[in-house]
Amino acid sequence: MTPQDKLKEVADKLRKEKEEHMEAEANETAIVKNQLDMIRENSELAKMYEDNARVGSENVDGTLPTLSVYTVGKSKSILANGNKPDDGSFFYAPTKEQFKMMDIHVLTISHGFKAPDMNGSDKFNQIMGGVIVSDGKQLPFIMFMRGIRLQPMWNFGKEAGKYTHAKPISIPMFALTVRLSTESKPSKFGDNWLINFEILHNEDGSPILVTDTGEFQFIRDMVDVISETIDKLIESKSVDEENVVTAKVTEVGSDTAVIENQDVFDQDVIPF
Repeated sequence: MTPQDKLKEVADKLRKEKEEHMEAEANETAIVKNQLDMIRENSELAKMYEDNARVGSENVDGTLPTLSVYTVGKSKSILANGNKPDDGSFFYAPTKEQFKMMDIHVLTISHGFKAPDMNGSDKFNQIMGGVIVSDGKQLPFIMFMRGIRLQPMWNFGKEAGKYTHAKPISIPMFALTVRLSTESKPSKFGDNWLINFEILHNEDGSPILVTDTGEFQFIRDMVDVISETIDKLIESKSVDEENVVTAKVTEVGSDTAVIENQDVFDQDVIPF
């Protein structure tokens, strides 16, 4: 076989492979088009697709569902309308909206770990994961907690423990409805925003709980999703294993909540 024949053979092979690839793509496109046409014809199914377009892929673009407290002069968050959030408001990154206060379910509280802060210093952190349920929303979030924001969270853990060990029916921490609000507190670095935790109660003194079985299962499933996200985040942010500091914890139902520190943080450190 001459060199020209070999060249023609290779060219014919490449041409055939290209044609087969294009034919396969065309078939796949036709199948997808048929499926989309079927979905469009079903208005209820089309709305479900639209409403859940990003479910499961929220972190693919590197954006975590972070919740933070906006502090004038320190935070750089911008609302969806282009304005700055109000000082001391909660800022939810995925939707770029603010909340003056919010009702949530606390899904999990991570173990303590050290990670570099904005100045490069290793600081003690914990991460709280939850679901925002204010205004009929169900928005999962994670929130970094350190400095003066740790103690109120630990106090919440103590109070939640009364319910998770209650008899005759123990109440999971994630079933409690908790209201978050902020309070300005001065420090040597300037005014800082403390986060207050309030377990909401009915008029008879009983806690306001999740009573819908579907909602209960959704929130329970989110515990596993958020916990896994937090574990991966800690793994990427914490310093080497020998320097990781774990605070003393107590079991709270099927979850874990911190109840006291071991003097591993600076009360005047400006948290997230």
